[in-house]
Amino acid sequence: MCERTPGPMTNKKTPTSTSRRAALRAQQEAQESAKKRRRIIGVIAGVVIVAAVVVAVVLGLNHKSDDVPTTGQITPPSATKDGVYTLNKDKAKGGVPTVTVFQDYQCPACKGAEDLLGKPLNDLSSKGELKLQYHTLTFLDRNLRNDSSSRAAMAAAAADVVGKYEAYHDVVYSHQPKEEGAGYTDEQLRKEFASEAGITGKDLTTFQRVYDNKQTEQFVKNGNDQGLQELQKFGSAGTPTFLVDGKPWEGWGDFQAVPSADELLKAIKKAH
Repeated sequence: MCERTPGPMTNKKTPTSTSRRAALRAQQEAQESAKKRRRIIGVIAGVVIVAAVVVAVVLGLNHKSDDVPTTGQITPPSATKDGVYTLNKDKAKGGVPTVTVFQDYQCPACKGAEDLLGKPLNDLSSKGELKLQYHTLTFLDRNLRNDSSSRAAMAAAAADVVGKYEAYHDVVYSHQPKEEGAGYTDEQLRKEFASEAGITGKDLTTFQRVYDNKQTEQFVKNGNDQGLQELQKFGSAGTPTFLVDGKPWEGWGDFQAVPSADELLKAIKKAH
């Protein structure tokens, strides 16, 4: 049988196989380029999202001042129209006692109560261990023949508008004149106390505008009227008056020195 002897093999590539490999490489390169573009787009999108969040946070921080009406009467955000402020209202745990303090910023006994119980009350409120409320009266204006109680109350309400009620409240009492009836000056209320309470920048502008325009005047008057009616129900004619869950609490006067937060809470719970 005769067989054909094969000749030497060659590595010569056909035009068809070369084109296929070139097309495959081009396809792979295109896929890699697409992946890179998607990664770049993802990074850019992430940066845009972060930037948007930052802008939203900044706007959120500044919205208090920007949203306040420039004219007309307003109710501070932490208070009811009847004049009752609630501090740290979102922190109070379920079933905790409610402590309501009736006060007048010209009342020496109120300053004494604030010096004695102010810090532990604030500590308990900030931890959500109780609901702390303040009801501000201004009846001492008539007794002392001035308007310092009303102006201090309006300034504190303006401070609440910019989120600084608690700090401003503390500053007013810390500067209560030793001589009863000496009162507070506008320079103190709108500048010095605001600075000490940490009210600055746009918030200071808003605070001073609200105070100067007397935009919380009606709120303060309503608070005084409602407060006096409440005190009459309990047979009380003065400040400070403390309530625990809506009932008079005389136990606060038993403390001779500043109590710890735990000691104060224990005494409050006895009346709860």
